[in-house]
Amino acid sequence: MPPLHPAFVHFPIALVVFSSLTDALGRFANKASLRAAAFWSLIAALVFGAITAATGYYDMIRTRGVLGDTFRYVDFHMDVGFVLIGAVVVLTAWRWFVYARRERSPGIPYLIAALLVMGLVLFQGWYGGEMVYTQGAGVAAAGKGTEPAINGKQRLDKVTKNGD
Repeated sequence: MPPLHPAFVHFPIALVVFSSLTDALGRFANKASLRAAAFWSLIAALVFGAITAATGYYDMIRTRGVLGDTFRYVDFHMDVGFVLIGAVVVLTAWRWFVYARRERSPGIPYLIAALLVMGLVLFQGWYGGEMVYTQGAGVAAAGKGTEPAINGKQRLDKVTKNGD
């Protein structure tokens, strides 16, 4: 069975980015339609984020024995993913209360939090891509990358504090 996680991972990334940017645009342009789109895309991001996390966990458990040294990167990616799901839950609840009270738009503190969550989403996407494209996590590495695998390993080790 092929990995399931890659089939879902792009949805929460796109939806969180879209929601954050659209909420900011909706606030500064005073457009209710943009704020509504931001709200509903954040709800979709939460749903797809849960699916993505579940399929990522399933894929990790299924391939645990064949990942070798790459497993520590996958484990870190999973930990960041759990933090990210928690952050999206909090952000969605916060946004729900703003939307339910029919306020004109979320405040600046919410927009700052949304941009921080968007940054974490983008980091998580970059890190996952580095694992796949430089270390072959979850794929049969063909050794035909654009750079030596050690370069990607060094970037990943910087983030994971040299494997600690």
